[in-house]
Amino acid sequence: MEQISGSRVVGTVAPTSRLLYFFGKRIIDVAGALIGLVLLTPVMLGIALAIFMDTGLPIIYRSQRLGRYGAPIVVLKFRTMRDGSHHHLAELLTADEERRLEYEGTRKLRYDPRRTRVGVFLRRTSLDELPQLWNVLVGEMSLVGPRPYFADELIGRPEATDLLSVRPGITGMWQVNGRSDRTFSERLVLESHYVRRRGFRLDLLIVLRTFRAVFTGRGAY
Repeated sequence: MEQISGSRVVGTVAPTSRLLYFFGKRIIDVAGALIGLVLLTPVMLGIALAIFMDTGLPIIYRSQRLGRYGAPIVVLKFRTMRDGSHHHLAELLTADEERRLEYEGTRKLRYDPRRTRVGVFLRRTSLDELPQLWNVLVGEMSLVGPRPYFADELIGRPEATDLLSVRPGITGMWQVNGRSDRTFSERLVLESHYVRRRGFRLDLLIVLRTFRAVFTGRGAY
């Protein structure tokens, strides 16, 4: 049985019928995505308007990642960086040794100068992830699971088999276990831990912890 201790989800999950869990999880994903898309439409329209007024088009950022079994999927997010900024990442890391070391360790930058004003807020609250409800609805992602990874991020990683055996999720073990304090290697271990122990109860605990993280903005950047 899993427990929540402080801001961490720890423990193990009792054995669950994988067949029941597989079909039940998909039903929950579809229902959750539909409800979320309907109820959050005003919020998403407001975010789209804020992005447009801040930096114009595009509103949505599309990123090719690995889905279940390594199949390529296009993950949707609200754009949080200046358009085309991904082309400037190498230049940014080359010019700043401290940023380069940070990115190598976490695959993220705590203070990323490419981020827009609206993007800072969206990243802190994780609201940039809302378009991924569509990815969930069409079966490319799940509400809870490992994050979708770029192909080069999993090359030579022993956790890759676990992580690619399930649908990636909008939220997961990493997001509710010290997201901004974890190295990339620690993140992979946490998410592999989730895949091996996943179940309805653990998913529910992660979702509840995610709501807290969204409202507090804790652990995200």
